[in-house]
Amino acid sequence: MKLREELPEFPRHLQWINGQITSDQIKGDVPVIIHFWSISCNSCKNAMGYINRWKSLYGNRFKIISIHMPRTSEDVNDYLIKQTAYQLNLTNPICLDHELLVTKLFQTRTVPAYYLFDKKALLRHYQSGEQGMQMLERRLVYLMKEQKN
Repeated sequence: MKLREELPEFPRHLQWINGQITSDQIKGDVPVIIHFWSISCNSCKNAMGYINRWKSLYGNRFKIISIHMPRTSEDVNDYLIKQTAYQLNLTNPICLDHELLVTKLFQTRTVPAYYLFDKKALLRHYQSGEQGMQMLERRLVYLMKEQKN
């Protein structure tokens, strides 16, 4: 995806944990982070502390949608995904992208990956890897302030 591209539509038949959400439900009120992760990714697990801290700090001033992107054959085990999400305190909607449909829509190649969209559902920031979480937070704060205007 390129900056200023609109959030793509999620395929409707995918399985979700913690409630299903559509792209239309995301648009219009607050910034949203689309977060790609995998249970076999240690960097993904390490980065969850940031996300949980942001949820505590900023509450409902932003949304987070997680996409579980399998990297190994074990990564499609729904029970393990649910168990890991519970252990990591992931309470936001999680799409189980077993067929990599959402992954292909976003052109994601690595996890963790973060796509930050503004309230108009336009991509404003992208990053991958465990590094740069402070930059992602600064961009998120900027978009939360921008939404008030």
